[in-house]
Amino acid sequence: MSTVPTSPPPINTSKLLTQDFFPGDHSMAHGCPHIKPHKRAGEILSNYQVLTRYSLHYKHRHALGILPPAKKRPRSNEDQSAPKTPPQLPTPACVMCPASLGRIHACLHCVFVGCWKGEHAQTHAQETGHPFSMEISRCALYCSQCKDFVYDRDFDGIHNIETVRNSEIISMIQEPGQKRQRYSKWHAGNKEAAIIRAGTKPKICQGLRGLRNMGSTCFMNVILQCFIHNPLLRGYFLSDQHSSKRCEVKGDCMGCEMDQLFTQFYSGTKTPYGPCSFLHTMWMSSSELAGYAQQDAHEFFISALNQIHAKSPNTKLHHCSCVIHKTFAGVLQSDVTCLNCANVTSAFDPILDISLDLRPTRRSKSNGVNKVRGVDEKNDGPNSLADCLDRYTHPEKLGTNEYNCSKCGKTGQEATKQLSMKVLPPVLSFQLKRFEHSMGASKIETKIRFPAQLDMTQYTTSARKLKKNKLAALKLNGGSETGSPSTPSSSSSMSSVASASAVLEPIPTYVYNLFAVINHQGKMDTGHYTAFAKHRGEWFSLDDHKVTLATQKEVLDSKAYMLFYVKQTLDYDFPNAVRD
Repeated sequence: MSTVPTSPPPINTSKLLTQDFFPGDHSMAHGCPHIKPHKRAGEILSNYQVLTRYSLHYKHRHALGILPPAKKRPRSNEDQSAPKTPPQLPTPACVMCPASLGRIHACLHCVFVGCWKGEHAQTHAQETGHPFSMEISRCALYCSQCKDFVYDRDFDGIHNIETVRNSEIISMIQEPGQKRQRYSKWHAGNKEAAIIRAGTKPKICQGLRGLRNMGSTCFMNVILQCFIHNPLLRGYFLSDQHSSKRCEVKGDCMGCEMDQLFTQFYSGTKTPYGPCSFLHTMWMSSSELAGYAQQDAHEFFISALNQIHAKSPNTKLHHCSCVIHKTFAGVLQSDVTCLNCANVTSAFDPILDISLDLRPTRRSKSNGVNKVRGVDEKNDGPNSLADCLDRYTHPEKLGTNEYNCSKCGKTGQEATKQLSMKVLPPVLSFQLKRFEHSMGASKIETKIRFPAQLDMTQYTTSARKLKKNKLAALKLNGGSETGSPSTPSSSSSMSSVASASAVLEPIPTYVYNLFAVINHQGKMDTGHYTAFAKHRGEWFSLDDHKVTLATQKEVLDSKAYMLFYVKQTLDYDFPNAVRD
């Protein structure tokens, strides 16, 4: 188990982030007029870094193997041979009262820690004249003179550095055999700093624009909005990596249409845009989508990805480096286990998205009228994105005639099949299969809960192997992480304790943030598509030409049809990650 690193070195206040690129009094970098004199001394910056490191370590203490302090008890002679306990970290609590919940503030000028509810933090700031403190749970900077939380670019930079450092340590602990580089530090030299200073200027609000409905084309509009607000596609096309002026593809090119689409959205024009050229090119490339009939948004999404990939330069069937595969491509692993000899046969399939089956709500009759049970009423089972993923990756028993084992040589052998993510893509796209065609066309109206931040650790192949090894080790040690044998009275609950202990903490590179949602309202053939997308930290509702501000609660309360998540921490050199 890795030990907790030592205290950080003192910060060189002669070269702060705001002074590297913008020398002089750059007041926009400081949200508080009282902070500049205190920053020159450098003490509160160093104290903030120490407290931020402590806060992140405490927040991820289980992943780092750090335990809260336990009550001391005398150790017997038998305990002397027991393994040493992991390092401990004190729980943040007020020094004036027993409060350890809620807003706990740590003074950045001295060692005082006080609660907000009991007004001990405010009283300390007033009596000592120490204006700045850090709210421990969120690492937020508070100024007692402004009587509000304030923003400062240098403090924000320290928090970002410590966050990356903490994620790096967690990745090394959770994935000790990982070979590929996860993080890379970069410092601007004189040349880079000069370019940044020369090329930095305020920009008008761009990237937010409505799309005209050209006759039942709402299915296309929502997909295009999700493309526009996809961070990886945005970075690719806005950096002219595919320019319509230099493209050598003859005929209809979907890459050029994407380039024109980004150009229109980032031109500064606010009037709704009609993507006629994009629609025409899709009609010429995919004849099944031609016409003015209502189409399925997911089918259009897959067709658009295939057409952009097909017209990209240097496309390949395997390890393709086009923008579509760099953004959406992952690898799904399928393990078939023979129940007779335990032989495991693995197969690998490339994917661009994941389609999840839903569990429809149960219909009940009340006074002779069919009634669909709502969200707050009891249904057939849990309905959330995590539940759908659990069912998707749960072992499935195959029929006797579906598997022939190559090891034991038996035909018609019983076996189980389980799916897991071998390689996670930078952008995860989920389709919630609301439309059924088995017994007539119908739509499932079940509300599926989904999070703003999604942890995919439990569904990866590597995490499943680590969990299996950890579970076996826990059972070998009697269900105890320290290796001490369990008592007979606890043997009945050993399995449940071991299963709970084998759950892995989130690995930073497997955590995703939601950035777009597609909804479908109405009936299957006559409904209407709308979307939510995140732009510069704010959610917006996108209904064809209408663009309005939305809240995250409205987004999470919607009945989603498609969900788009982007990795919180991106890997470097994704094709090499696939080969690993």
